[in-house]
Amino acid sequence: MAGQNSKIGKSYSHTRQNRPSNIILPKSRSLSVQSIKTWKDAVMLASLAENPNRAPLMEVYRSITRDLHLKADIQTRMLKIMGAKFKLVDQAGKENPEIQKLFKSQWFNRFLYHSMKAKFWGSSVLELWDLDPDTLELKAVNYIPSENVNFTDGIIVKEVGDDTGYQYKEGVFEPFYIQVGTNNDLGILEDVAPDALAKKFAKAAWTEFCEKYGIPPRWVTTDSYSDTRHRELAEMMAAMVNNHWAVLQGNEKVEVMNTNATSSTAVFDDLIKRMNSEMSKGVLGQDGTTTSNDKSGTYGSLRVMQDVSDDRHDADKTDISYIINDELLWRLETISPFYKGVSNYRFEWDESKELSPEE
Repeated sequence: MAGQNSKIGKSYSHTRQNRPSNIILPKSRSLSVQSIKTWKDAVMLASLAENPNRAPLMEVYRSITRDLHLKADIQTRMLKIMGAKFKLVDQAGKENPEIQKLFKSQWFNRFLYHSMKAKFWGSSVLELWDLDPDTLELKAVNYIPSENVNFTDGIIVKEVGDDTGYQYKEGVFEPFYIQVGTNNDLGILEDVAPDALAKKFAKAAWTEFCEKYGIPPRWVTTDSYSDTRHRELAEMMAAMVNNHWAVLQGNEKVEVMNTNATSSTAVFDDLIKRMNSEMSKGVLGQDGTTTSNDKSGTYGSLRVMQDVSDDRHDADKTDISYIINDELLWRLETISPFYKGVSNYRFEWDESKELSPEE
């Protein structure tokens, strides 16, 4: 495949101006209010057999990934891959440090980032276009907004809903674009979204509760029928927010509502903890290694949970190595002579461990 496509790549005039992604119109993004209904509608639109639209679903994903707990869970899996050691070996299994140096670069780090991100956000298209004009080394890996990709037809479109655009799965542009994930893959966030949205609602409701009852409601009773005295008492109650004292007459009495703080904590905080737990299970397969203050258990039980998380890390390694070996290496050799010969090597994760002098 690499030899066949190298002819295609050389016959095409490669400049910054004629890249297919230039047709995508810049869009201003706003964080709109998301709900369970908007999530359901977004999933339905993204799953249509004809003319699927992922734009609303991407809005939901952008909203929920602002949750710090969910973001930390996602980063746990992504950073393990981005920080893992790797090597490139020949057919005999021998490492080549010179070839490996070609991948010790920022563009490869971004390639790993976007490839892992696709596991959560769904199928993605990555662009290998920006070459150094002097060395022809790849300088960047760009993410094509999923809203502007028709994965079924394999085209990059100008606007959401267009049915014409640039083919990226075949033809002259194939070496410059890699699709990560299947056509209908909506990512892990599709299943995590309801829990993340429920948590957002719980936090918003708790904030509203604090605004209303953080300073308990209070009122004054009086047997006076004087409008003047009523105005005086109203001004006095308003001033009590800062002063916390009042001058009363006769049978006048100030009362304060008794709010049950314990029950509010049980309602809101316990729900938030449950949603955190559910999101961790969706991303890491377990919740024992995420919020240790909320957990109690033996070392053995937590060790088992860590093993569950490690299983996902091993699966991530396998998936990423397939993408690199099957999709990336031949494309690099096709788009630039700087990477001549890389398709003769195989990408592997370096599982060797360094031992201390004592060990």
